[in-house]
Amino acid sequence: MKNLSKIYRGLIYILPGVLFLSYYPVMKLGTSGAMNFELSLPLCWLVLFDIVGFVIMVKQRLLFCNFQKKWIWLLLPGFLTISILWSANVLRGILTVGILWLIYFAVEIMFSLKNELKTNGFREKFWKVFFGSTLVVCAWCFLQCILDLAGVPRECSLMCEGCTYRSFGFPHPNGFAIEPQFMGNLLLAPAIVLAFITFFRIKKSYYLILFVIIATLFLTFSRGAIYAFIVGVIFMTGFVVGYAKRGWKKIAKRTTMVWLVMVLAFLFTLNLQGVMAAVSPTNDTYFSGISKALNHLSLGVIDIRKNDVDSGKIYTPASGLTEEEYEDSKKEVVEKPVKNFVEKEEDSYFDGYVAESTETRLKMNEVALKLWMKDAKTMLLGVGLGGAGQALYDNGLTDWPKEIVQNQYVSLLLETGLIGMMFLVLALVLAIRTVVSMRIKNTDIMTKKSEIVTSPKGVILALIIAYGISLMFFAGLPNVLQVYLMPAVTMLLL
Repeated sequence: MKNLSKIYRGLIYILPGVLFLSYYPVMKLGTSGAMNFELSLPLCWLVLFDIVGFVIMVKQRLLFCNFQKKWIWLLLPGFLTISILWSANVLRGILTVGILWLIYFAVEIMFSLKNELKTNGFREKFWKVFFGSTLVVCAWCFLQCILDLAGVPRECSLMCEGCTYRSFGFPHPNGFAIEPQFMGNLLLAPAIVLAFITFFRIKKSYYLILFVIIATLFLTFSRGAIYAFIVGVIFMTGFVVGYAKRGWKKIAKRTTMVWLVMVLAFLFTLNLQGVMAAVSPTNDTYFSGISKALNHLSLGVIDIRKNDVDSGKIYTPASGLTEEEYEDSKKEVVEKPVKNFVEKEEDSYFDGYVAESTETRLKMNEVALKLWMKDAKTMLLGVGLGGAGQALYDNGLTDWPKEIVQNQYVSLLLETGLIGMMFLVLALVLAIRTVVSMRIKNTDIMTKKSEIVTSPKGVILALIIAYGISLMFFAGLPNVLQVYLMPAVTMLLL
């Protein structure tokens, strides 16, 4: 039994590092017309963790303990399982719900075996491993950018196809994830948790680590992750201020410090993107790099590119063109298949905000909602779990069945209908109620001697909110296990 407990704690230790390896390495098991079959390290960890946890729970007679109080949690996965019966893609539905049940059981194991994690120094060691592995991956992300600028092939740098300097003039890393948006999502937990810790412990090393993590998050250039992070920190700051009972001056000072680190990290990354654009093999300059970054992150709202005349990429009357030539040049850009696409080999592909990325997502949401409103049955029950892509293709709304609705909520609405969404809302309410009703104990982070007294509920709720916002920008289960596991881990170990 002691050996099993050691294995269990060891699996918790390595969870943060394993989550970062969400796509590299990956075992490709084949493909079908509607999906790819791949096995990743996080999925292997999940299966092993559930097996070890199951054995321990059986030996401790904890299996199905207090089931009468927990049955309501099973309504969502239960209905999703039943929805496979009418799924447009049964195999995908079976695999998806299988992973979902593994996640549910993993969270149940964590809470049932929470006493296994109360050994001396376990929490402190876990957070050291957590932030240590995060820093290693952050270093790899910066190294990825250097390798890409040096011309190292993507097969060696592990850069995704759209991540290289050819896109904007500067690279944006994906780490060991399949895309930058997933890498950015993986950094939400360490960034938000460490920002919370700095409210209570003033250490230069903490601020330095926080700076590196946030800078890497901005470096991924993932708008969904960046927006989610900012909203999460805003909520957490408001919660800390609202809940605090003393130490107002220190709260104000440390809150200011956290936001100052965020601003400095953004400015550092922005300037780094400008430098990378200047040294890249493209015709980009330092100014074109930062102007593109601002334009893309702000969805085209902030546009200082008109001053970048020397690059020849932005046409303005000040560039020496006649008014007629200027208007013709604008038509030329609009008529291209991708806005702001530049055909010259030495130029990067995009000159700023890529509207197509947003328009494609909105179009997929639109066609998904259109199919959902097809009839009363679909509105109520959906097309079945895992069947969104196939159903859209069968109805002539997409060109291939592997197309994914880049919004988890819209995708779930199409696949499970109003009943599925009702159970999702119920699950979220239960999760939030569990956090709000949790007992608050002083930990190594919040001690009785601390000048600031607040609740760790704020960081857990902030994490849930941040993950919830990020799910508006993509859909998928195997690549985002952190969305479902990290709030539970944080709740147990903070």
